[in-house]
Amino acid sequence: MMIPAVIVVPPGNPEAQLEVGELLVVIGPPEQPRSPWVQGLIAGAVAALSRNHHYLHYHIGFIGGSGGTPYVVLDWRQSGQGPLERRWLAHKVYAQVAAMFNLKKIAIYMEGGSAGPELALAEDLWTRYLNPRYQLSKLTGLRLLTPEGDALHAADPHLAVRLKAQLGFRQWVNENPDELTSIELGNRLAGFCGEFNCTFESLGRERLSELGMNLLLAVGQASERSPSRLHIATSGMQPGLKPLLLIGKGITFDTGGINLKPHEGFVNCMKNDMGGAGLMIQLFMALVSSGYAGPLAVVIPCCENLIDAKAMKPGAIIRAYNGKDVIIEHTDAEGRLILADAITYAQQQMRPALTLTAATLTTASLRQFSNFFTPVHFASSAFQASLTQAGKTCGEEFTFWGEFLPFLQGNATNAADLTNMGRMPSHSSIGGGSSVAAHFLNEFATSPLVHLDIFATTWNWSGDYPGAHYGATGAPFNALFRCLREAADPARLAAATKVS
Repeated sequence: MMIPAVIVVPPGNPEAQLEVGELLVVIGPPEQPRSPWVQGLIAGAVAALSRNHHYLHYHIGFIGGSGGTPYVVLDWRQSGQGPLERRWLAHKVYAQVAAMFNLKKIAIYMEGGSAGPELALAEDLWTRYLNPRYQLSKLTGLRLLTPEGDALHAADPHLAVRLKAQLGFRQWVNENPDELTSIELGNRLAGFCGEFNCTFESLGRERLSELGMNLLLAVGQASERSPSRLHIATSGMQPGLKPLLLIGKGITFDTGGINLKPHEGFVNCMKNDMGGAGLMIQLFMALVSSGYAGPLAVVIPCCENLIDAKAMKPGAIIRAYNGKDVIIEHTDAEGRLILADAITYAQQQMRPALTLTAATLTTASLRQFSNFFTPVHFASSAFQASLTQAGKTCGEEFTFWGEFLPFLQGNATNAADLTNMGRMPSHSSIGGGSSVAAHFLNEFATSPLVHLDIFATTWNWSGDYPGAHYGATGAPFNALFRCLREAADPARLAAATKVS
């Protein structure tokens, strides 16, 4: 897979670096002076081809006159609401420019912004030309030209590792679910662990039954192709040191079970229901391969949620690993079940400083927060600040939610200790779904937990998520990776996090 080459050029005039048949795209930060060379490109643009798109003006012209090298200058007239909004505007412009120029080679010149959010605009131009499996590119060449190579390296020293892992996350989310099974997820994680001297363990049905991880077993009991598994990998574990623990939901395909998903319930997209597992495995691999110094663990509960004579039945009451009884009121609320057993088991075994869970947990998150904002539950003020700053750098947005008794009460039932179909009272039954589900998970935590409901942002539901076309968007990998690399002390990130 082609990763963009980074070329350091003299400031002010990279024309000598351009190749025949290449489109030049000039990117810079908003509301900052442009170099005389870029000002000259703007002045020499063809007025009939240039356009205004809200506060983004783009100027199209040809170096050397008509028939010369075509160029596009993105000219921000204001900073807007933040990097994600600018990514969205640039994405619109890229679509228009692609329709205008059928070129297969692109050079992106980043002026004054290569160490900041403008790098995300360059990455979006790269990924939009990849095929739906994010394996092949429609381009034959893509280069990043910057006069600020040192600044770029200082701001993003693990650029190649990050791009590879974020691309791997996209590939897995879009992959055929008959290929990326619970067993295959374990094989890929085990292969990495063998290469990087990490520990790996996989618990099958027999061992899960011995342990009493009945929720995880129940969800996967109808599938032989992708049966219930719990994969565990660790790096740098030392006695007395509390690790950062990553847990991801790995439903490799979700029919909804006996409560079958209708087409309107996005069943044709449910190969993405392993997005939490894909995010956390790729994050683990990226952190390890980039030299993350602290103790680190990833735990992946995974299976398929299928329809079969053996399928989990509505009305069943199942005892979780921690001893709580859960009534299955709806078989399509299965992700929280497999995570619940994994959270309790992993926290007992690992004694982590902080646990992060990621899951395509609720369709409600799309209704509540749109395709652009990832809800984060139970994060401390320190974690919120760190993740928000990382999001500003790479153009990803988050909304933060704490503990709230009405959400906790939404999981109560007279039939058991908990219901898997948590809901608000009847007068607000369609509200709070993501938050109620997060509070269900918190019932199984014994140490600080932060939960990310990535259903909305990991898949391109709106059709115009920046840098995406079909399926996977890559969000929120970049912000999480930057956050955890730059704030390497999970105990500090967990400070002031409250657990019920």
